[in-house]
Amino acid sequence: MLIVEEMFLLLTKDHGAAGRARKYRRYGLAAATLADLAELGTVEIAREGKDPQVTVVRAGMTGHAPLDAVLPALDAMSGQKISTLVGRSQLNPDTAVGQSLARQGIVTEESRLLRGPRFVTSSPAPEIALRERLGQVLAGDRQATLAEATELGLLKALNVAHGLLGPARGQLNRRELPRRIEEIAQGIPVVEAVKRRVDPFTASTMATVAANAG
Repeated sequence: MLIVEEMFLLLTKDHGAAGRARKYRRYGLAAATLADLAELGTVEIAREGKDPQVTVVRAGMTGHAPLDAVLPALDAMSGQKISTLVGRSQLNPDTAVGQSLARQGIVTEESRLLRGPRFVTSSPAPEIALRERLGQVLAGDRQATLAEATELGLLKALNVAHGLLGPARGQLNRRELPRRIEEIAQGIPVVEAVKRRVDPFTASTMATVAANAG
């Protein structure tokens, strides 16, 4: 399963709602898409710089519908910084990912009047297995794959790791969990890109709350 498909399952409630990450969901899905494309060799993420450029290096489709859905737009953006790409609405694969999972029988697509489709979980087994693997990684019982490290890092960058991981976080508390994920996902470009996108908003919100409290 693609990284972006697994992120979709983690970020979507069983009844189809966007869940805790609603505000920044598209950043996580766009970042996961770039991670998949980099792993396939379709794009290249520069190794230098804190906010590296992403370049399309292979022409044609990948054969994966969620990735192919964003490739035409990404072709025109080749060479832009990764944090910029993560924020581009044209690179949000949300509906394409849901439809891909529907074809696999994992979710069911439901149409909504004047709104985009909703995807309701019909087969929970893949997400259950994913959460078990992530729990094993967090506990140190298995070495993280690049996909698992990326997924954990993105959940942390979106500030939803503690709530969304639930029992998978084991005995790790709110302080220990971010530290553990940082150990696992350190230096992954798409994770750093989402941090750049989300952190300014988080800081602004905290400042507003503090001002109101005063």
